[in-house]
Amino acid sequence: MLPIHCFRRPICYTSNNPYYSDIMKNLLHSGKFWLRFSVFGLLAVIAAGIGMHTLLLYLFSNEHIQAAADQAVGNRYEVRFGSKIGRTWLPRPTVTLTNVTLGARNSGKPDLHVKEMRIGLSWQSLWGHPSIEKWVWEEAEADITHDKNGRWTFQDLWRNRNDHIGINRFIIENSRINIHTPASSYLTKQFNLKLSRASERSYIFDINGHTNRTDDTIITWESNGKAESANRQWLLPAVHIEADIPFQNHQTKLMADADLTWQSQQNTLQTRNLRLRADSSYHDLHLTAQSPLILWNGNRISSGDIRSVFTAGSEEEGRWDGSFSLSRLNLRPTTATVAKIDLSGSFKHNAQQTTFNFSAPLDWQKNRALTSDGLTLTTYQNQLNAAPQPRFSSQMTGKFTLSANKNWQLQLNGLFDRQATRFSADYIAANRQQAATLEAQLSLSKLLLAPYWKDLQAKGGRLFPTFLNREQIPQIKADIHIGNLAIPGLQIDEIDTILYADNRRIALTNFRAGLYGGHTEGGISIANTDPPAYHLQQNTHGVQIRPLLQDLLNYHGIGGTGDAVIDLTAAGTDRRSLTQTLNGNLQLNVADGAWYGVDMANILKNLSNNHAPGKNGADVQTRFRRFSLNSEISNGISRHDNTELTSDILHISSYGQTNLNTQTVSENLLIRNAANPKAKPVPITIGGSINNPSVTLDYNRLTDGLDSPEERQRALAETLREQWQWLNKPSK
Repeated sequence: MLPIHCFRRPICYTSNNPYYSDIMKNLLHSGKFWLRFSVFGLLAVIAAGIGMHTLLLYLFSNEHIQAAADQAVGNRYEVRFGSKIGRTWLPRPTVTLTNVTLGARNSGKPDLHVKEMRIGLSWQSLWGHPSIEKWVWEEAEADITHDKNGRWTFQDLWRNRNDHIGINRFIIENSRINIHTPASSYLTKQFNLKLSRASERSYIFDINGHTNRTDDTIITWESNGKAESANRQWLLPAVHIEADIPFQNHQTKLMADADLTWQSQQNTLQTRNLRLRADSSYHDLHLTAQSPLILWNGNRISSGDIRSVFTAGSEEEGRWDGSFSLSRLNLRPTTATVAKIDLSGSFKHNAQQTTFNFSAPLDWQKNRALTSDGLTLTTYQNQLNAAPQPRFSSQMTGKFTLSANKNWQLQLNGLFDRQATRFSADYIAANRQQAATLEAQLSLSKLLLAPYWKDLQAKGGRLFPTFLNREQIPQIKADIHIGNLAIPGLQIDEIDTILYADNRRIALTNFRAGLYGGHTEGGISIANTDPPAYHLQQNTHGVQIRPLLQDLLNYHGIGGTGDAVIDLTAAGTDRRSLTQTLNGNLQLNVADGAWYGVDMANILKNLSNNHAPGKNGADVQTRFRRFSLNSEISNGISRHDNTELTSDILHISSYGQTNLNTQTVSENLLIRNAANPKAKPVPITIGGSINNPSVTLDYNRLTDGLDSPEERQRALAETLREQWQWLNKPSK
């Protein structure tokens, strides 16, 4: 059936009409047709373009943009932008704004400035629900402040944001963020953010930047993950963060993974299943840590448990291994508590392993103090490839307090090397008027140095502790009491002294102790010079002289009980250099002793029989009732005059010197008859090695004043015969 309009015209052009195809062919080949079509098509395109441009100007007019911005930020904030506005339809309806600012109303200073902002709407926004397809900020700069009340800039703007306008992509490029807190400021440069919608309420984000504090330490960081919005909170499962942190001219690589939940209304951030790893070239440090839950709520941070393990060091400098944990942590702006902090580990170096454990609760109050009551400290050191020889074995408990002015106090009680020990310290930080000081008290019932003796011997003369070389070391004063100090071959009892130390010197003043069976008092000091310089001043009473001289001067020729006054100085790093620089004086008064290496009675008997003086050495001796010496020592050579030795049968006076460097002696003696002081004395010369000296009759002194050989021979015979007689008299 034909359409009705076909009956109104003589001819109907339908697809069934054979004339229709011919007419259409003629039209398609007609120049007039295409001219008309082009003209009308161009007019249609121009009209559509004008219409679309008019619509674009209407949609993105200054008034509409300002109204939309004011509606978005509310009454507390205001948005301003430059008069130059770019608009385009392709690839989507987009408006480009310049110099966009956002700040509190009437503040006079914006908190956000964006050099260029492009807002691209989705096509469906023209006839349906409005949404932003792509929102780009370029070269933005934001100032964000966290005030003392815990409020952040833009905090209420974020809470009252309009979620009805969807954003598919949000991009920030080459921007700066300045964050200011009461404690410090942080500047982030080259900040970049890419946020892309993954589903109706989730986004994929990628963020990075360079952040530095006021100390110009630049941290390069990046993060990525997924963010989901649900029930007015953001869920960020499997967030990954990486950062490069410079430290001590070394780089530290930090990586962390966690599940985050941000509740903006409650201002709460939950961090679950935190896994952190740090690797640094600084002493080859490697650390891993984890925590099941960390909660940040406004101005409070809390955690039930944080645990970590670490390794550091090398075979050359020593290897550290350990673990660290915090239990029930609570941090607030003015208070902080930790139910228990625990640090355990070991240090291996030079075939030695030192283990340690420190645990304590912590309580901190702002502008007051950090205190720890009930801290415990245990240490233990042993040889790895040798028989067990425990050292630094301690079990201590105590208390620690740190004040806001950086002063601190420490008290420890317990056992050190299984001996009762008490230690306390009071540190006062430096100020404009005085340097830092540390006053301490140490009481040990007994100190055994045998386990440490090899290390002390290896130091030689370098006894000045290396930790005192630091410029920041305080001035140290310590009252020390040691009930018994055991050194291989020596025991010192009831030591009382005051220690003064800084980076220039160490001094033990008011030194009193039981030594070598007697008592000594005086002082000892070490100067931090190159080489170290030593000064010893001691006044001893009733001591065993032979071990004293053996330890002090490596001389063992005189023994007995007596008194000594010692004032010696030396500088060096080994025994040889110390001996070569030894200076000072030594006074001895000895009773009931012996002169070892010389048998004077036997020497006189042999001389009286015209025999050789006889054998001398370490196995012979000359007993005496009293011996006195006043010696001046210069560069390791001891010189003396009027030295006296008195026994039951002899009275000897001498002068000479002992070279401690070469261990040789040169003595000139006059031997008198103790029973007959008027008898002519016998002059003797002793020389050579201290351990095996040679003894000769001083013929020149004996015959001084006699001219003829006969007179000299007669004087020698009479003197020796006289000595022989009284030497053979029985002792009373």
